Amino acid sequence: MALNWCFQEPWPCAANNSIINWPAKPKPAFYHVAKSCRPVLASARFPKFRWDEGETFSCELFMLNDSYEKLPAMPYEVTLVYDDNKEVSVLKWDFPGSAENKNYAGPTARIPLPKMKSNLFKIVLNVPGKPELKSEYTFVYRGKNVSNNKPKQAYLNGVSD
Repeated sequence: MALNWCFQEPWPCAANNSIINWPAKPKPAFYHVAKSCRPVLASARFPKFRWDEGETFSCELFMLNDSYEKLPAMPYEVTLVYDDNKEVSVLKWDFPGSAENKNYAGPTARIPLPKMKSNLFKIVLNVPGKPELKSEYTFVYRGKNVSNNKPKQAYLNGVSD
């Protein structure tokens, strides 16, 4: 994540990197930055954000623990969501737990991308029974006969499905 060095615009501005608009109105990025700064969350590292038809999607999994408490062992699920909520299980991982203030690197998840109708798909990282640890990432898909969709307004307002 990039360093958020400009939290709020001090006056009306046409273009700025802040996450709070003048006068004190959160921009869409505010909600997503807040979610990404949680002390404990399921996370992943991605080699790119645009994927082409026929490629194998991959991501390295992590459990981030920036808290003062140990994390117990728990299941961790990775799901691909595309074309009006079609879901494909990518990987299930038994996270072994970790010490306080320690990030834990997990396995690499891989899946050949199915043919999609939409240009957007999501990867959902879920810890069953712990919705506060859930993370979602949206990617661009390029393929033949793919419709060009935009993220829904709710997403731009920081609301995940």
